[in-house]
Amino acid sequence: MSKLVIFLPDAGEVVYDLTEAKVSVGRTDDNVIHINDPSVSVHHAELALSGGEYVLRDLGSTNGIRVNGKPVNDAKLCPGDRVRFGSVEGVYEPDAKAASLPLPPREEALPVPVGQSQRPSDFGNASPFARKAAKADSVKMAALAAGIIAIGVCIVAIFLALTLQMPVF
Repeated sequence: MSKLVIFLPDAGEVVYDLTEAKVSVGRTDDNVIHINDPSVSVHHAELALSGGEYVLRDLGSTNGIRVNGKPVNDAKLCPGDRVRFGSVEGVYEPDAKAASLPLPPREEALPVPVGQSQRPSDFGNASPFARKAAKADSVKMAALAAGIIAIGVCIVAIFLALTLQMPVF
C-alpha cells in the first residue's frame, strides 16, 4: 500500500495510507488528507491513481505544489519523491510490491564512434581552482611602461634640480 508521509510543524510526522483511487489534499475536513496550515489551500491538490501509480495534481492552489523542490502543476510520483503543499513537506512511499519488481533484461550496448567532439554551450567549469589569468593587453602594458618611465624621469629631474649649486657673486 502506497503512503504519503506529511511532516507537520505542530504534530510531527503523520502517515497517510493511500487506499483510494482519488485522494484530496487540503485545509478543510472534507479532504482525505487534512493539513491544517495557512499556506495550504482549502482544496490544494489531488492524488489520482493511474496505471498503478499516483499522479499529483494542483487544484489551483494559492501557494502551489512542488515535487523535489520544483514547482509543478501535475507530476507522476516516484519512490522517495519529496512533495510540498504550500510550506508543508512530505515524502511519497510507494507500494512495497511495486518497488520490488524485477529489472528488465540487460541489453548489450554497442559502441558508436564519435565524429567530432564539441564542448557544450552551457558547459561550466566545476574546478575549485581559479582559471589562469588572460594574457595582458599590449596597449595597456605600453601605457603602464610609459607611465613608469615618466615617473622615473620626474624623480631624476627633481634630484638634479635639488643638487644644483647656486652661483656665488
